[in-house]
Amino acid sequence: MTETDAGMRELFERMRRGIGEAPGPDVSAGPGVSVTAGLDVQIGRLCDLMDRQDRRRAAEAQAMAEAAAPIDIPPVDYLVTGGVPKFKAVRAAASDASPQEGFVWFVTRLSLAGLNAGDVVNIYRPAGVPIPANAVALHTFSAPAGVAAGLGIADWEAGVAGLVMRPDDVFTLQSAGTLAAAELILSGQALQIAAPYLARFIL
Repeated sequence: MTETDAGMRELFERMRRGIGEAPGPDVSAGPGVSVTAGLDVQIGRLCDLMDRQDRRRAAEAQAMAEAAAPIDIPPVDYLVTGGVPKFKAVRAAASDASPQEGFVWFVTRLSLAGLNAGDVVNIYRPAGVPIPANAVALHTFSAPAGVAAGLGIADWEAGVAGLVMRPDDVFTLQSAGTLAAAELILSGQALQIAAPYLARFIL
């Protein structure tokens, strides 16, 4: 029960009983004056409760708006050697495609660029490396037909709740058959949520 509900319940109960809580200055005029004074007190309290509740809700809404924001996932490069993609150490690391401590990502879209025609690549979010033999890929990227070498782009729209990334999660790519590309670039978008507001966002 909220403070407002409690105030309304108390107010209606006092009206039903027909008595006032606090005597007013004109109490000698009769019980009706006392009732009126008591109701005035309760209505004033109720208005105060409603005002405080409105301010609290506005503050919570503002905090939620600041705690949730759409972001671009920084592009991460993978060099492909012998059909095996690995992070390009010059400008990428596993942490580049992971949220910072205190945040969670709800990934809405991923894009893999640099594919050759016929390339097929699985993406994983492993708990460790190497990827277990029985691991299930999050998604399989397939190069569009007829693209020039290195110019193929494949997209995956995971949806707002389709792929959740924590600070210790990383993306790992693996050939799913044919992979002739020399370099792959993974990028995308996500909704970033501050960890303290995660439960409210989910609910």
